[in-house]
Amino acid sequence: MSYGGQKNIRVISSVAEAITMHGYVLIRGYRPDAPSFEALSDFGQIDVVEGLNPIQTLIPRDKVEAPPNTYSGNFGVAEFPLHTDLAHWAVPPRFLALRCVRGSESIATRLLDGKVLVKRFRPDVLRTILVQPRRPMRNGKQLLQLLERVDSSDQFRLRWDSVYLKPATGPSGELFANVLEFISHAQPAELVLLERGDTLVVDNWRFLHGRGGVTTNASTRQIHRAYLSSIS
Repeated sequence: MSYGGQKNIRVISSVAEAITMHGYVLIRGYRPDAPSFEALSDFGQIDVVEGLNPIQTLIPRDKVEAPPNTYSGNFGVAEFPLHTDLAHWAVPPRFLALRCVRGSESIATRLLDGKVLVKRFRPDVLRTILVQPRRPMRNGKQLLQLLERVDSSDQFRLRWDSVYLKPATGPSGELFANVLEFISHAQPAELVLLERGDTLVVDNWRFLHGRGGVTTNASTRQIHRAYLSSIS
């Protein structure tokens, strides 16, 4: 779902509508000269995530140049696998926002609707898959569901990360492998953040996302990332 990028009530309300209906929205050229914190705050409340700046700068890096506990540290300039952000947290951020500072037409942001997983494996099966962070968390190794109900509502929260999550039981391991196999053969949508101000807002509880491989002429790509706790 895509919109042009003028700052007006209609655009902002359309973002909320699009997120509710489609799970993501791409706004082209939104306030390109405004600071990212200010522009992204138009769409909702920026989440303050412990250990991260409110606005994070993403640039392509070789493995040797990146911290080992990051996707760049694991994959360098190769393709990033599909995942939901901070899936190993007890409550991952609600919404993910990516804003183009310097784009590249050769790098796509890949999106896969988690509803295809729910349809393929059924909610009752996904909810039996127990996972835990690959590294111990500060409060010990959490036991998490791949799909979990949010409070007492009918809303579900999906988490997926083949790098930072691992199955917690034998039966979960078999199902986890089946999901991984399915995702590896899925055909995600591909969107390009090309012009300054191009902004992608994604429901991080529903959509998986990844990044295409980085070609030599795309090494200067720069994206700002933020998490939103709510959409206005």
